[in-house]
Amino acid sequence: MNIAEDIYKISRKYINDSISRSHYPSLSNIHTNLTIEFGEDWHILLPKEKLNNWFETICHFSFLKMRDGLEEIIIHNEESIQYFQKERTTNFSTDLDFKDITLSYKLLCLEYKVDWNISSPFVSFKASKLGRNIRVTLTHASLSEEHSHKCSIRFHSQESYSIESFFNNSQDKEIILEKFNEKKNIIVCGSTGSGKTSFLSSLLTYSEENQHIFIIEDTLELKSPGPTTTRLVASEKPRHSLSDYCSYALRMRPERIVLGEIRSHEVVPLILSTNTGHKGILTTLHASSAMDCPKRISTLLCLYSGIGGMNNEIALELISTGIDIIIFMENKKVKSAIELLGHEAGKINYEDILESKDVFSPQKLQYLR
Repeated sequence: MNIAEDIYKISRKYINDSISRSHYPSLSNIHTNLTIEFGEDWHILLPKEKLNNWFETICHFSFLKMRDGLEEIIIHNEESIQYFQKERTTNFSTDLDFKDITLSYKLLCLEYKVDWNISSPFVSFKASKLGRNIRVTLTHASLSEEHSHKCSIRFHSQESYSIESFFNNSQDKEIILEKFNEKKNIIVCGSTGSGKTSFLSSLLTYSEENQHIFIIEDTLELKSPGPTTTRLVASEKPRHSLSDYCSYALRMRPERIVLGEIRSHEVVPLILSTNTGHKGILTTLHASSAMDCPKRISTLLCLYSGIGGMNNEIALELISTGIDIIIFMENKKVKSAIELLGHEAGKINYEDILESKDVFSPQKLQYLR
């Protein structure tokens, strides 16, 4: 009989019971509970320091290894924890039992008042752990018979990048900066981790002094370019969504509106605002290429507009009228950029505006519906 393991088992049960009552457990209460179960001398069987370290580890995620340049951690199970650092991925394990890692998830959700269970199996929220601001995404084991809970931890970049680092040559940089200074409406697209947000932050440092820049995000990632910036962070509260904030921004005389990312309903007020004369709008979008970007936005508009008669033809017309430039990022580099020239019969005409033609050789192309 392993008495030490029984002490851990009783402690886990107490922590789970506390979580079910929405009460964050404390070490002193755990000690008291163990005294009731095993008597005052329980610490002879398992030293208090060892139990305390175990509790602090699951509370603060200190079983994870922090490294320079860390972008994301994905916890698959106790044997497989992936660490993503720029162009390098490493895999480590932990001595913790996965029951303890699951307790870490539950305690984090309790701390940040996030409902995560079978009824709400997918959650994504911002938090502060490991000395950093992070974005936590949790999937519950109930979503799949093949694996247990999964956790993704994305670290908000603390590093400032020079605008030059995103380009292969100075000509491309000058072209993009010229479009930015002309207050063109720009979408930066690419895959997760391609450098969209970092590039947007660097671009904003070239804003004119004392411009009123209105930044809208669901988590603090973009760097504020100056004191005349207004920043709103979305939440689950009523009238606190990205879509709501896009509408609010139009009433506050912004010289630039910056939306952290287009995901769903916020696409409607943003695209409509580009069609009513607002210039200098900047945002990001997940897309596999610059050419794919209009199609992605068109799909979102058709899904979320709630406008009777909205279809792909109308959506493409709104996009080609309101959006000027689409920049595609890959591996923290600007790979291509196109300027939308207009819309005709279900097609968007556009032109590759960069000197380097890595992706497109013709100067003028058409995007087919």
